[in-house]
Amino acid sequence: MINMISDRLKSLTKYVDKNDVAIDVGCDHAMLDVYLVKNNIIDKIIVSDISNSALEQGIENIKKYNLVGKVIPRVGNGLEVLNDSDNVNTVIISGMGSNTILEILNNKYIYNINKLIIQSNKDYYLLRKNVNKMGYNIKHEEVISDNDKIYINIVFTRGIKKYNEDELKYGTKNMINKELYYNCLIEEKERIIGCITDKDLISSLRQEIRLLKEKCK
Repeated sequence: MINMISDRLKSLTKYVDKNDVAIDVGCDHAMLDVYLVKNNIIDKIIVSDISNSALEQGIENIKKYNLVGKVIPRVGNGLEVLNDSDNVNTVIISGMGSNTILEILNNKYIYNINKLIIQSNKDYYLLRKNVNKMGYNIKHEEVISDNDKIYINIVFTRGIKKYNEDELKYGTKNMINKELYYNCLIEEKERIIGCITDKDLISSLRQEIRLLKEKCK
């Protein structure tokens, strides 16, 4: 058993299934992937990062835990490291902003992907809206707090579903720890109000705060 991963990374493991053929994009030290294989959650996984130096620690950990051939490192930009014979159907991306995540998903191999396990640290509306446009619906949402930072895990699966603006902006009904997320949004908007003088913008932000407080009830 391997337990030495952060709470935010461990929170992703519940969404990985034994039969997933997966890639972890931007794997960094690859400890999430070591955890997945060592704990028999998945048999093997491709891991990628943008450069040799970015992947160096990951390769060391793969060797350290005797996972050569099971955790498979590739250097490259996102899904561009894949080839047709990989038959990957699941993508894991964590610890990035939504703009970067969307750039990664803008790739021909996305059409073979049935499940996206995404952990973004900002711009959640942008992520939900654009991945939904790509033909995915939201299966799970969960708010994670780790080292005083908020992350949202969103699992997207293939399928057409329409969401209203509130669902895209504030999360779907099945979101776990929704109150934590809303309180963080309220604090952020209150900080903005303290830094601006535009009366119309302040009024708009206060209206959003009132709406979020209602949702918390």
